[in-house]
Amino acid sequence: PLIGGLAADVDGVRAALSLAERAGAVVDHANSPGLFRNLAVMQRTGWSVATFAELRNRADLLVVVGPDPTPNHPRFFERWVAPRPAMLGEDAVRRVVFLGGAPGPEAQRQLAGVDVSVVPVEGGDLADAVAQLRAAWHGAGADGPMAGLAEGLRGARYGVVAWAAGLLAPEGADLVVEGLVRLVREVDLTTRCVGLPLTGAENLIGANQVCTWWTGFPLRTSFAGRTLHHDPAALDWRRVAEEADAVLWVSAFRAGPPDVTFKGPLIVLATPEAAMAREPDVLIPVGTPGIDHAGHVFRGDNVVALRAGALLSRGLPSVAEVLHGIGASLDRRGAAC
Repeated sequence: PLIGGLAADVDGVRAALSLAERAGAVVDHANSPGLFRNLAVMQRTGWSVATFAELRNRADLLVVVGPDPTPNHPRFFERWVAPRPAMLGEDAVRRVVFLGGAPGPEAQRQLAGVDVSVVPVEGGDLADAVAQLRAAWHGAGADGPMAGLAEGLRGARYGVVAWAAGLLAPEGADLVVEGLVRLVREVDLTTRCVGLPLTGAENLIGANQVCTWWTGFPLRTSFAGRTLHHDPAALDWRRVAEEADAVLWVSAFRAGPPDVTFKGPLIVLATPEAAMAREPDVLIPVGTPGIDHAGHVFRGDNVVALRAGALLSRGLPSVAEVLHGIGASLDRRGAAC
């Protein structure tokens, strides 16, 4: 079986791992492709990254590479970019440059009053554009907007290069991320520059943290057999779903299960307002952490766990309550046998 989605608070993820241990299931988060693109580069090269607070208080230049991250991070610009930098003096001005993407209507609203510019990518090859930017930084053959962006990085007191790996096109995404990490390292030899991977939507960071401290492995881990098995490629939920005997999909935030083909029956724990691409075999409504019940979620910069309180009562159980109930039912069936 596959226990996927894992879009829940810390208690919900812990309950999912406990159930996976009993059922011999594979566990993975819906948004893990972006996480593992970043982890693969970090393992190969290392990196230097910023926190949200550093971006808000220190950065005078933010370069957003690839698509607008607002769909996955709805208040990113409002909370961390639009406020005036607190540690750069009264006359500080923050510039935002979009490379290979453009701000959507919501991002434009949040960035009203901020100096925003767009550097288009010819042919849409983002990996090649990052290579051109690195060449321009070293003064090799680039001119026009790319040379201007390189000079902007050179003149910045604190530059931040941000990307949302989960929104990048799969073809060449690893090259884009690795190119950006190497660019940050090269710029940081001259002036302060750090990266900012944006991968924490729907408590992805929390799910990975919980899985790591629970098992010793990150996500994409199997509880089948006598020993745990971690394989970032083979245990990607998109592959496992094709052969899984049953799929339990957990989505306590915004989205329902993805529009993919599951071989076995589909059991969904989701909020009542979640859109369903297909009708599940079993649907159990659950509440949202921070709205229907209190819970802990990890911030997208992988720094702190945040406590979210309950705002209202719709009579919906938490993911943890439902999964503990399923586990108890399995125990009763086992005892009866």
